Amino acid sequence: MNALDRIVAKGVRSMLEEDLGKTTYKKIEKEVYDVYGISVLEAVSDFSKLDLVLRKFFGKHTSNIESKIFKKILSVEQSTKNESIITIKDPGVAKTVFEAYGDPAKKTILDLLLYESKSIPEAIAKSKLPKASTYNRIKELIGDGLLTMVGFTNASDGRKVNEYSTTFNKTVFEIQDENISINANVNSRFLKDSFAYNSIYSL
Repeated sequence: MNALDRIVAKGVRSMLEEDLGKTTYKKIEKEVYDVYGISVLEAVSDFSKLDLVLRKFFGKHTSNIESKIFKKILSVEQSTKNESIITIKDPGVAKTVFEAYGDPAKKTILDLLLYESKSIPEAIAKSKLPKASTYNRIKELIGDGLLTMVGFTNASDGRKVNEYSTTFNKTVFEIQDENISINANVNSRFLKDSFAYNSIYSL
């Protein structure tokens, strides 16, 4: 599942219901569950699944519907070969990211993995935080899309384990009238498989 799509998943779910109406949304929700046995939120995180369901309902209009929804949540301000600058406009999505960076333990982990990727055991050891709670926070950061798997390394017992890095290289929060927006620099290689990014940037 793509990290950026995980980050915006909650916003897409609420926008689907808002834009398509509750009756249509309920039909989509049922179809997603019947076909994949998962919730709409889970399908948004792995957007190819939701895309197939939406195409069953809306056919050739699906791409425009998806683009419209994603554009309400984020915008692509600048894109180069190596990095893109995005703005997260959806207050709910921005709040989730803001709260993650506001958690001292999660902030320590994010800072630790900003410039050098590490496996989960390495990150736990380097963080010098309690093992159990740190492991849970790392799993939450992966689930929320704020940490991205970037490769593999060998553990002390010879097993291959995943290595993770931060999804955002730089994050700036803006707060106006209690609404939060985020400007973030993202490594372009993290975006190539993102439905959210490609839906906006390719049009």
